[in-house]
Amino acid sequence: MSNPHQATITQQLQELDELYYTAPLALYEATLHLAIVQLQDILPGFTIAFAEIYAIGSERLAHGGMGHVFVPVEGSAE
Repeated sequence: MSNPHQATITQQLQELDELYYTAPLALYEATLHLAIVQLQDILPGFTIAFAEIYAIGSERLAHGGMGHVFVPVEGSAE
């Protein structure tokens, strides 16, 4: 991604990863909602999901972790 907001997005995703495991649910959900709103302003048609991360390649083995990622919203491509 060559977006001037890349560092901000990456930082928000890392913060969400940490909050998911350490923060009270209400704080995590409020932070997630705010991050989604900000992401949709920067990259319309995308949202944030919590997903198992897989490596690219022929083996496609999970790297053993979960993390927040941004993904296109279904039906948003025109």
